[in-house]
Amino acid sequence: MDNNQGTELKLLDFSKSLQIARALESLVLRGFGPQGLQTLMCTSTGQVLVTNNGATIFNALHIGHPAGRLMVKAIDKMIQYTGDGSKTFIVMLSEILQQIDCNYTEKDRGKLIRGVTHFTHNVFPVLQKQVLDHSRTSSLINDKKAFCDSFDGVLRSVISPHYSARVVENLVTTVTSSFNFDLPSDHFYEQVSIITRNLSQFVIKTVGPSVTDSTTLDSLIIQRDFALHLNLCPMEKVRFVILMCSIEEQVKQEDNESIYLSTNDSLRNFMLYQRERVDKFAQMCVEQKINVVISSVGIPKYCLQVLASRNISVIHYLEEEDVEFLSQMCRKHVILEFPRVQFTEKEIFVASSCQRVIIGGKPCVQLTPCGEGLAPYTKTLILAAPTDSLCGQLYTVIHKAIKSVYLSLILSEGPSCSSATIPGGTSFELMCSHFLTTGRWCKSKTLVDEGVQMVSILAEAFVGVARILHRNVTETTQNQTHDFLIKLSRVWERDADMDSLHCLGFDRRGTLRDMDKEGVMEPIALKFHLVSCLMDLLCTLLKTDGIIGT
Repeated sequence: MDNNQGTELKLLDFSKSLQIARALESLVLRGFGPQGLQTLMCTSTGQVLVTNNGATIFNALHIGHPAGRLMVKAIDKMIQYTGDGSKTFIVMLSEILQQIDCNYTEKDRGKLIRGVTHFTHNVFPVLQKQVLDHSRTSSLINDKKAFCDSFDGVLRSVISPHYSARVVENLVTTVTSSFNFDLPSDHFYEQVSIITRNLSQFVIKTVGPSVTDSTTLDSLIIQRDFALHLNLCPMEKVRFVILMCSIEEQVKQEDNESIYLSTNDSLRNFMLYQRERVDKFAQMCVEQKINVVISSVGIPKYCLQVLASRNISVIHYLEEEDVEFLSQMCRKHVILEFPRVQFTEKEIFVASSCQRVIIGGKPCVQLTPCGEGLAPYTKTLILAAPTDSLCGQLYTVIHKAIKSVYLSLILSEGPSCSSATIPGGTSFELMCSHFLTTGRWCKSKTLVDEGVQMVSILAEAFVGVARILHRNVTETTQNQTHDFLIKLSRVWERDADMDSLHCLGFDRRGTLRDMDKEGVMEPIALKFHLVSCLMDLLCTLLKTDGIIGT
């Protein structure tokens, strides 16, 4: 019997890869840039999405073609690290495949693969050095104002494609105010790292009249109400413990069956034993001045009555990720088993206040941790939007922006926290295109043909990204392409002397401006990682010339 029966080998030529990339690009193309339009789509479950976030759109798709799934998976992997750049990625990929399809045949696959390898190992490091030499680097210690300006600029560049200029400035101010720039460098870097990895614990989404109603609170918010709320003395610090186990003894199934089959005396003795455990726990809390008990599991009603008699408040059914986050923030331990003689100092949390608040009509607990060893934490960010769906979109945008800020930071010896950024508005793409076109990347007299070909392709792809951004932010006219070419020549004229480089880019109206002065910045690490991921995917596509389907 033929082992290949039921299978078919389909060729994956350049035109097919281009067709798939163009199809993906068409979904996000009009949403690229600060004047990006929204995309309306319906998922397989019937959910209606209105968004211009590329990652959200791609993840909602059900792509049948393996090459298309490969592209989306590559974008998803990149987004996990960068948080942003999905639209730039697919636009550049389409531009590269367009150049390959127009100028090369299937016989040139080997040359193109070698060209990608040559660019990755020889040209890309030189390009990175060139960009770093002309980047903006500012230190939190030595130049706090410039550091804060770069911080705001990165936030602004990510948020601007999604909201109007007035809303963008409001959100940038709100998000920036939630960070403490007076911390030492290593603590500030840790603060940004903590909020990037645990943003959901720092954010509360609430329905409000407008996005501009977003604000901050100077404490953490536990999105659970008190199960038992007793008045706490406002002058004293609140001492609390966190349980990830039950106060009662958990009965095994076989023991539970024996209790039900036994006499009433056995059942009474068991209940008395459980009551003694609860009394012992409550007495431990009283002796060590514990005011509040927080638990990830439910606490029975009779246990609440015992704790109420000792003037101890209770919050239970807290999410385990919130429990772990509190433990990390306060650098304390949660209680995993009981009984014991007493709580250790590492198990007792301290807060300056613990009170009930109402946020968006929902009762929550406002907690302000304090004490020695407390990790640097930011304020709680209250994100407001007219609907739950818009709240979710706002959260996604803010998460991308904060992750981009984190990528822009560098913690060096000293310690010293610095930001490494480059002006936005496709300034990076225009700089790279000019650098590759002028041939300054090659220090050797011996040129590799394959490398020269790939450099030419990438130079055109970088220009293609700038061209699409210009098209999206300017009015559609017959002279639109001509206007872009004139502006491009102006950029290259000013870039003729790379030592006096002015990073021009396109603003919200398509006007060439020095984006550094406009305060629109992008993290260099994000751009470098995007190009690296793009080269990896391109190499994989070039090495794949057939698909076996069953």
